Amino acid sequence: MTRLICGIRGLALAAVLATGCAPAGAQELYAMAGGQYTPSLKESTYSYAVEYAHNLSDYSYASFTWLNEGHVTDHHRDGYSPQIWLRWPSRSRTFLVSAGVGPYRYYDTTYANKTGSVTDAHGWGVLYSAAAQWYFRAPWVLQLRYNYAQTSESIKTNTLLIGLGYQFEGSTAPGPVPPSHYDLSTPRLEMTAMAGKSVQNNFHSPQGTAWGAELRARLTPYIDAIGTYLDEGDTHVVKRKGVAAQLGLVREFLDHHADVGLAGGFYLARDQDYLVPSNTLVGTVTNTQVLGLLTMTTTWRVTRMFHLRAYWYRTLTTNGRDTDVLLAGLGFSF
Repeated sequence: MTRLICGIRGLALAAVLATGCAPAGAQELYAMAGGQYTPSLKESTYSYAVEYAHNLSDYSYASFTWLNEGHVTDHHRDGYSPQIWLRWPSRSRTFLVSAGVGPYRYYDTTYANKTGSVTDAHGWGVLYSAAAQWYFRAPWVLQLRYNYAQTSESIKTNTLLIGLGYQFEGSTAPGPVPPSHYDLSTPRLEMTAMAGKSVQNNFHSPQGTAWGAELRARLTPYIDAIGTYLDEGDTHVVKRKGVAAQLGLVREFLDHHADVGLAGGFYLARDQDYLVPSNTLVGTVTNTQVLGLLTMTTTWRVTRMFHLRAYWYRTLTTNGRDTDVLLAGLGFSF
């Protein structure tokens, strides 16, 4: 099982879950967009990212970032990175500069060296970052961020991003909010039915119709236990379905009406792979295997009992046939 998918992309996720288990809970969420430059190819492309930041003190914080590095010749790459940051606030605390570093787990749609076929190559690198944040009007933050992704088996890239952030906790003082106590008030059990599409991670991005169902239990104000049935549909590269068990980090905001979450775990899947040597379909092979599953999610609670939830699943395979599964669902809480 190839080292259980290298720990289910999991050492990175475990680091994030560890920060979320701390008694403090002052966090920020950023969406950013910009450009990427690959020196070895002398090519530029777009880039965008989502960052979840957890304040540790006035001078340090931890973050988890998903970074999409766009499309350059023979490389469509994205990845995840937990980072530790040091920051230096101005006297007014409205402007800060920061520097961070952490491991980078990337997923690169490229050509396999031995066979020449398209694969989703997995690997590790280091992500070095610098940022400037402007807390111009609570709870909104403007961030300018630079990243350098250093890898040994894939391309090295530079990204420059700008974006908007949201502070989950308010404060009368400007700048980042220090850690504080947080109380749980939402229901502890949820059931959700969802539907959407799956996208195969190759240069053509074929799609299938996907659906699923989820049972979610709130263990602590920050941790969910999650059981999922997932049918990824048929992308004409794989036809896959199965059950998954995950642990997730969750954070509520807007007075408990909304939340964001990140989860990881194991996915027992019935997988029908299409055999496509030399770009000619010759048959299929079916097997059951344990894969990895990484999930990002956000929720809007219409009432205390009913909610809307959006999901982004990334399946983690050993044969380069990863998929992204995008679903929206209606759920019941009790």
